[in-house]
Amino acid sequence: MLKILVTAVLLFDISVGYRVLLVFPFPYRSHGILGSGFVRNLLEAGHEVTYITPFPLLEQSPKLHQVQVGNSGVLDATFNIKMLLEGNLRSDPSKIFNLMVNVARDVLADRKVQKLLNNTNQNYDVVITEWMNTEIYSGFSAVFDCPFIWFFPFDQYLEIFRIMHTPAHPAYTPNIRTRNIPPFNFRQRLQELWYQMITLYTRNFKFSPIEEKAYRQYFEDAVKRRGRKLPDYNEIKYNASLAFSNSHISLRDVPELPLALKMIGGFHIETHIKPLPNNLQVIMNKSTNGVILFSMGTQLTTGGMPSELTNELLKAFGDLPYTVLWRFDDDQLKDIPDNIIVQSWIPQLSILAHPNCVLFITHGGLLSLTESIHTGVPIIGIPVFADQFLNVDTAVKNGYGRRVELSFTMSHVLREEIHEVINNPQYSRKAKELSLIYHDRLVPPGVELVHWVEHVVKTRGAHHLRSPALHLPLYQKLYFDLLAFAILILFLFFILYRYIVIKLSYLKRKIKIT
Repeated sequence: MLKILVTAVLLFDISVGYRVLLVFPFPYRSHGILGSGFVRNLLEAGHEVTYITPFPLLEQSPKLHQVQVGNSGVLDATFNIKMLLEGNLRSDPSKIFNLMVNVARDVLADRKVQKLLNNTNQNYDVVITEWMNTEIYSGFSAVFDCPFIWFFPFDQYLEIFRIMHTPAHPAYTPNIRTRNIPPFNFRQRLQELWYQMITLYTRNFKFSPIEEKAYRQYFEDAVKRRGRKLPDYNEIKYNASLAFSNSHISLRDVPELPLALKMIGGFHIETHIKPLPNNLQVIMNKSTNGVILFSMGTQLTTGGMPSELTNELLKAFGDLPYTVLWRFDDDQLKDIPDNIIVQSWIPQLSILAHPNCVLFITHGGLLSLTESIHTGVPIIGIPVFADQFLNVDTAVKNGYGRRVELSFTMSHVLREEIHEVINNPQYSRKAKELSLIYHDRLVPPGVELVHWVEHVVKTRGAHHLRSPALHLPLYQKLYFDLLAFAILILFLFFILYRYIVIKLSYLKRKIKIT
């Protein structure tokens, strides 16, 4: 009887599921893909999800509650080729930080989000929030008094380690700003050290006060309504139970990992890849020479591409003995060669999974590279901003890709690199080797994601996984206290030595006098 009762209780607990708040408000479509990956995996596991997003899902479920937030215009939702070719996109850290804080302010000021925050009857078991150059969203955990998990859409270990463990070692840890690939030479190690020092200084002394002001402005009243005091900002932002990274060892050189960092790259990919539309299926099946997929992602539009570059690419692709599927936003292209198929939308993963796909020409976003490794297809990367340079350079180092610089005259180089990658079997072989590493996991990444979310709730915050380095002040981490103690001992030894020398000298003089 006791066994039956325990089993019934356990089954009841599983069937009820947990209440999860997902905060994915960044207005880029690729981030919406990641957010929907969390939603899908958590719903399939039976949990109730509240989803803050600019990209509401069409899926209807009694366990899914969506809070749609808009893009106020603070951050452009897309970039175009012309803007990048003319060098009008800058990656200034201060500018990026200010943009992200302004996005966060607009999201938190949204009427629907404020209604959610100030609803004292609303509770959650765990909050999962995307980290995008700000820690303000950690305030959701303070309001709902529950554990929270960071999600890093790109593997910027300098920031991950700062929040979850201790600053990453600059001698061998890559970051997306400097774009150096380990092993570093002497100059690169100095560059990494300097960048880390500047980053930590600006984070702690320049950016953090700005974030704290917004944190208090948007979360303090909601916490007071619940009869509690808002925790200190520096306390709450370092209080995450776990961090998820949208990466994997097959994609990047990974430094030593703290227990609270989980690599779940590929979780957005469904277990069963969707079949191709009939027209594309016919094209793929007939293209026995091979198919090249050319797509620059969801944020980079080809609108505004100079006609001379477009014509050069059409000519370069038209001379190839392969079918080229080109994702292109402009439907005004003329004189398209027979072997080129231009569409405004292409089911990327389904194309890559087809055995006739031999090459992926991509901007180098982490989602695209994950899908190329998932399917074992080599790449040519044309990076344009953010982490794409480091992603593509890592692919080149790992042997499954080549890099081409975005320029008005890139078509000639691109054609040469296409011949190199397709005709040299080492690229395809290496892509398949890394694909084996990618797939050779104990469980699929979506299953692992759900496991760790449930683990955080069951253990009330997974305190046993948190790094002890979070509780140490900087002077103890760097042994400054030991250094001070050693200096003190040396100083006392010097004083004692000097006293003894002076005393002996005095005694010698006294003996001579007598």
